[in-house]
Amino acid sequence: MDKSMEKIDIVKLLLYLLVFIVLTLFMVLGVIVPNIKDYRASKGVYKKAFIHKMRVENVLADRNKELSNLKTENRRAITSFVRKFSTENFIKYAGTFFNDVSLVKVSKKDYKKEFVEYELRVSSSLKSPTNFYTFLEGLNRYENIVQADFPIHMESNASKISSAFTIKVYDINSTK
Repeated sequence: MDKSMEKIDIVKLLLYLLVFIVLTLFMVLGVIVPNIKDYRASKGVYKKAFIHKMRVENVLADRNKELSNLKTENRRAITSFVRKFSTENFIKYAGTFFNDVSLVKVSKKDYKKEFVEYELRVSSSLKSPTNFYTFLEGLNRYENIVQADFPIHMESNASKISSAFTIKVYDINSTK
């Protein structure tokens, strides 16, 4: 028979167990408890940063939605800036409204550094002033951004009306 269990001193065992528990509690209180304070402070900072991040993401999502809506609403104007201005196409377009059309380049300058502004002088002749007003309304649907500028000079001869005016064409500055 095994009598090894009879030799165990219960008081010593309980004493060792008590020392072990006290040392373990001391280490827990000495190492873990001070870190709990830092953990709580870090958790508070994290929550604030997370809330701020969520707000910023919501604002970003709203701005992206607004941007996509603006892109769809202003698609024609955006594509008009991308297209290069062609004098031949403009003369062809203006020819549907006027009998004779000629363009003379006046100047080219940077417009707020994002765009280039071409200034062209248009001389034309037409039979009726309604064609001129139809032409001005049609500039809104032209493939480039074109602005008719004042003064518009019109003179009537016996059979036709001569007109002279300045147009400005805006183009994206490709040097950037």
